[in-house]
Amino acid sequence: MIQMAPDILGGMPVFKGTLVPVKRLFDYLLSGKTTARFVNDYPLVSRATAANVLQNDATLFYEDISNALEPMTHV
Repeated sequence: MIQMAPDILGGMPVFKGTLVPVKRLFDYLLSGKTTARFVNDYPLVSRATAANVLQNDATLFYEDISNALEPMTHV
């Protein structure tokens, strides 16, 4: 469902088999867009995959990663 590999977008978490960062889904939702809009704009990510990411520990994983990286973005 999610993969991280150093040779794919520098290790950024992406939807498995795509170059679509998981962060993109959260950015959509935070900006008020829907999951349906996201899967329409990124057809390589299925609605089921997006829903699974939102319903499991991947959400917590992403939040942990974001919190860890946040101090680096303010440098």
